[in-house]
Amino acid sequence: MTFNTLSVGNGVELSYIDSGAPASPKTYTTIVAIHGMCFSNLIFEKMLPAASRKGTRFVALNRRHYPGSTAYSSHELGIAVSGGTDEQKDSEFKARGIEVATFIDHFIQQNNLPSIPEDGKAGGIILLGWSLGSAIALAAIANAYALSSDTRARLGAHIKSVIVYDPAPIVLGLPTPEQNWTPLLDTYVPEGLRLGAFGQWVTGYFDHGDLAKRDLSSLSWVLPSSSPIPTFFQIPAEKFAEAARYGSDGFSDLPYMVHFMAQFKAAYRKVINDPETLNIFPSLKPVLLVGEKSGAFAIAGMWAAEDDQKVVGGSQLKINLVTNINHFWHWDDPEAALEGFLSCAA
Repeated sequence: MTFNTLSVGNGVELSYIDSGAPASPKTYTTIVAIHGMCFSNLIFEKMLPAASRKGTRFVALNRRHYPGSTAYSSHELGIAVSGGTDEQKDSEFKARGIEVATFIDHFIQQNNLPSIPEDGKAGGIILLGWSLGSAIALAAIANAYALSSDTRARLGAHIKSVIVYDPAPIVLGLPTPEQNWTPLLDTYVPEGLRLGAFGQWVTGYFDHGDLAKRDLSSLSWVLPSSSPIPTFFQIPAEKFAEAARYGSDGFSDLPYMVHFMAQFKAAYRKVINDPETLNIFPSLKPVLLVGEKSGAFAIAGMWAAEDDQKVVGGSQLKINLVTNINHFWHWDDPEAALEGFLSCAA
């Protein structure tokens, strides 16, 4: 699939795939999606035809260092992988958010995207962050204050919802449970195979205990179910090879999460309960979307967000647990996923 690119300033380009404006109606909703760890925007490929059939537009961008987008500089990569001072990490994370916000603003102008209508229905933009991409989506909203007044006005007139889709607690800057397990951290898995093992394992459907009890020990942290079949076995091998990124582009994501927890948390809290954010985005609906059959990290993320809401108070966050779906809803059932994303923002 051919990537388009859009300049976002400072010599940085972000690549993207786009379903294009639907044939009808003239007023349509645009979903801008940001991929997660070790999967590029091609993991959203099946959403494009589904969106066209639904009269919706779907755009999926590639984060920095992923195919078609500008690679990190050696300085940026060093901070992502090894950390830096708090000031350096604040600056880098802010830059990533501004790049995405600028991408959306340029895309609005380039394509004359419909703004949010008075009835709040068709029209406007849903910003969708999947897994680790949730942190970048939140960064775009949280750092919009640093953009020009014209840009803020356009973004505020268009972005009606930000959906964080299946983030682990760490992606929201919240504590990781002691029960946490992933092939990425298992030292018994050879280091060179950990990203690949994660890429297969995370596509499973997990049978958890009674979620109403909110017991982390009742979650299936390690073993996915045999039914439904994990998404990995349903993606054609050539498509999986295109979307999965286990090399130099994807390797920095894990240390990035570890080093930038404080920045993730600040962005998350600013989006869900900061008056300045609501001033810029008066129609914004923050949503946490979680798959009931996703890995335990996603359920833990939901519970961590619920607990955090009790601490900070005044949260605007809406939490939506969807039954019988896993971390790859957008691939396994793109039509239902599209309906889900649209209904979350309604």
